[in-house]
Amino acid sequence: MKVAKSVGIALAALFGSVMFLAAPAAAAPAPAPAAAAVGEVGAQASFCATGRVESWATNLPIRAAASTAGALITTAQPGYQYNCDGTVTGQSVTACGVTSNVWVRIVFSGQWGYTYMACLNDV
Repeated sequence: MKVAKSVGIALAALFGSVMFLAAPAAAAPAPAPAAAAVGEVGAQASFCATGRVESWATNLPIRAAASTAGALITTAQPGYQYNCDGTVTGQSVTACGVTSNVWVRIVFSGQWGYTYMACLNDV
């Protein structure tokens, strides 16, 4: 009985070490996706990856809905920055040289506003 117990302990120790040696290595994290080029040379579409975006367009409309029918809240100029909360699907529009139905949701004066993804850069 004592021998069987000792063999069992030895096998458990061996099995544990084999399991340890056979454990898979941790996978490397996937690289961050590159931003897609849109509009003018060097411009990049915003996906609100950083939580902050910057307009590179002149008179970029910020609307109350992701549609050109949404009430106009304000217009952004090149260099204006806003906090953002992701993207939404809305009306398809052509802006900044790109046709898309993806809009970025931003915070403006305590309310949600929506504008064209193609005219913003993540900052």
